[in-house]
Amino acid sequence: QVGGEYDTIIVNVCSSDDVFPNHLLNGQFFNGLVSILSNYSTATLLVNSGVSVDAVSTLVDEACKHIHGHRSGHALLLREYLLRDHSTSDDEGVIVAARRREWSLTVEDWQRQHHDDNAQSSGAMDVANAQRTQVVRLEKFLSLEDIETIHSVAKAKLASNEPTSSALEKHTDSWKVLYLQSDDTFQQKLPTLRQRILEAVRQVDKDNWHLFDNVDHVNIRVVEYHQMDEYGELADPRHYDLNSLLTMDIMLSEDGAFEGGDLQTEEVDGTLKKHEFKQGDALIFVSHKYHCVDRVRSGRRNVMVLEFWYGPERQCPHRCERFGSEICMRDPGQDLYTQQFHPNLKQSDDSSTSILFPFRLGSVSACNADSREILELLWEPCGNTEVEPNKPIVAVKEQVDEYKDDKALSDAFACFGDSDSEDD
Repeated sequence: QVGGEYDTIIVNVCSSDDVFPNHLLNGQFFNGLVSILSNYSTATLLVNSGVSVDAVSTLVDEACKHIHGHRSGHALLLREYLLRDHSTSDDEGVIVAARRREWSLTVEDWQRQHHDDNAQSSGAMDVANAQRTQVVRLEKFLSLEDIETIHSVAKAKLASNEPTSSALEKHTDSWKVLYLQSDDTFQQKLPTLRQRILEAVRQVDKDNWHLFDNVDHVNIRVVEYHQMDEYGELADPRHYDLNSLLTMDIMLSEDGAFEGGDLQTEEVDGTLKKHEFKQGDALIFVSHKYHCVDRVRSGRRNVMVLEFWYGPERQCPHRCERFGSEICMRDPGQDLYTQQFHPNLKQSDDSSTSILFPFRLGSVSACNADSREILELLWEPCGNTEVEPNKPIVAVKEQVDEYKDDKALSDAFACFGDSDSEDD
């Protein structure tokens, strides 16, 4: 509350199963709410409209007109962008939001208001826009000799006496992933192939999307050696690679070595498209495009997956979530990256009013429903950097050893709980 007025007013009209005083669903009630709303630029009235979207939005619109005498776009209809199917009606969860000043809601606006100078952008394409992009296929990108070399490096990494066991992740009994970027294995063992991959991806981006132009530098985020046996699958049809710019999948298995296991992407019309994917082929696509792999019915599916992002070329034994200037305590190469790209990076001043949230607004897309425009908001998790005040961010060996088993520090999703839990 500022000066007798309010910066945030929340009204819950609820659903049809709950009770809201019907006598308050009138112009006088909402006129009063808008009149006591602060004129500060971000002061907002939020009304959870339940199933009364039409009635509530009309009343809030009229209240805005009552204050200003004309409609200036002060009221917006908002709802969550759903990655999963829900049984509730389309109107459930719609928020009517109003301000006393003309306003819009974009990812950039939200970042600026809530993160100030601490905000970092991954440069990734908006999720809604990514669904309109196409997959690019590079036929026979790898030779049989290249593929055999990759298999040999993976086998050697598993069999070595180095402490690389943590670089092997078991998603299910039928699906295992070996992180070839860990301990800088990919760059040291396959330097020529690495360079060829980087050049190819940069050219494909230049010819299609220009995402690499959005950030200062682009590196390989992760190199995953996938082994899927019978029943292995990536079943989620709306899976996407958060914070990466582009993803490259390379088929290592011989043609006919497995049945099923098709890579599929969701297209604009909502259908799943299967992609031709033969041994040696590379499929390159915008990382925020939904993709999945249907069930392997028989045989073994080996694929190498690389993601490219605004961040360091990681050496940690996992798919790292720390992009830009954020640090990863499990990455032995973090110190070198910080010195090269962020030598003067310091913790923000304690007097800053910015509050770092463990989530951010990832996408805003407009959709029309019954002549109403509704903005669908996609919220994404993000990690916050923890550093000593007024010191450049570095990660020395002692820190890496101390924290490499601390999942809470290394996993930006930790604050959201176990992704397999019933409550997630």
